[in-house]
Amino acid sequence: MLAPEADNRITMTKPTRRPVGRPSKYSEALADRIVEAMIDGADLFAVCQQPGLPDRRTVYRWAAEHPEFASRLEHAREALGDLAAYQIGQIAANCTAETAAADRVKLAALQWRASRLAPRKYSERRVNELVGAGGGPVAVEARPPTINVMALTPEERAILKKGLLRITGQQSGDRE
Repeated sequence: MLAPEADNRITMTKPTRRPVGRPSKYSEALADRIVEAMIDGADLFAVCQQPGLPDRRTVYRWAAEHPEFASRLEHAREALGDLAAYQIGQIAANCTAETAAADRVKLAALQWRASRLAPRKYSERRVNELVGAGGGPVAVEARPPTINVMALTPEERAILKKGLLRITGQQSGDRE
């Protein structure tokens, strides 16, 4: 863009940059609606089918752009796992001899769902995590290896001596 200066010289100026693409419709109110619908028992696919709510791809993009929203979505998924666990209890309590075969299929599906939505709570596979003090990373001390020379046989001591002399560049007859 050309801009005249006071002494009638023309200089180049950079145009102001506008954001590319359509502006995001993300808002805390819309995020609340999505999360609350999931906590009430609808999975993300069903939530995004509702009028006035964004497509799943948009929700995933928002989760990538807004870490707090991603965290809330994760908690809502865990709530769906809790709902599946509750439904398992209800089906088991109401099971009769006539409904046992159908209930077994429902129970298996709900167990699978709960284990995928909230694996820390409902998965059969346990994950062991090593954590350090205060939940932080594990501290690793680097110590040089130690060898108990007295526990070695004379042949092993001779091999060790030869290797150490080779590493240090000394001859077996050289002594300091």
